[in-house]
Amino acid sequence: MISFIIPSHNYGKYLEKCVDSIFKNKLKFIDSVTIINDSSNDNTNQIINNLLIKYEKINYHEVNFRSLTKTMNYGIKKTKSEYISKIDADDWIGKDFAYNYFNNLLKKKYDYIYGNLIVYDEVKDLYFKKKQKVHKFLNKLYYPVGSGTIFKKSIWEKIGGYNENLYYQDDYDFWLKINRIKNIKIGYIDQNLYYYRKHNKSMSKNFLSKNYTKYKLLFNNIFK
Repeated sequence: MISFIIPSHNYGKYLEKCVDSIFKNKLKFIDSVTIINDSSNDNTNQIINNLLIKYEKINYHEVNFRSLTKTMNYGIKKTKSEYISKIDADDWIGKDFAYNYFNNLLKKKYDYIYGNLIVYDEVKDLYFKKKQKVHKFLNKLYYPVGSGTIFKKSIWEKIGGYNENLYYQDDYDFWLKINRIKNIKIGYIDQNLYYYRKHNKSMSKNFLSKNYTKYKLLFNNIFK
């Protein structure tokens, strides 16, 4: 079964859609949904209180980290499931996400699995599909969005969790580190089952800082 981790900072207006989408999946695949409210000052608490009444499998925690990586590590430590999936609070998943991803993961004994995206541009009110397949010889340059993947908790433990010194490119750092693990099996499913929201508040908007961090991580990885 899968533990879904949802980190949230001032994303109360998106949370209900995100959580509802998870519980539209087959419940037998869902071990728990852990929501970590990191320093929100919007209506997040009110939304979560309503969700706690609505669903039994939600675990809720409040922290004051102001850090996505610290929040993720905290949430994963609180779970007991063998498999983890990070879902951003402003995103959502299709109703067949857990079934299709998890069946592929188990049948082929993958340690980590990812697929394609349906990107929703909130400003333009536009949807488009995005393929994410990464070829082996390019896996140091390209990487899938870390949200909407499923991975074994044991590989998170092997790499020492998310790098809490990073504000940008934590997904890329995670990807580089798991690709250095010997005999790891990384799987790709050619389906668009994760809905990725683009909007003005997205952390990914800071182009210069994001790319500076990316090239620094790449350089460090090459010489390891």
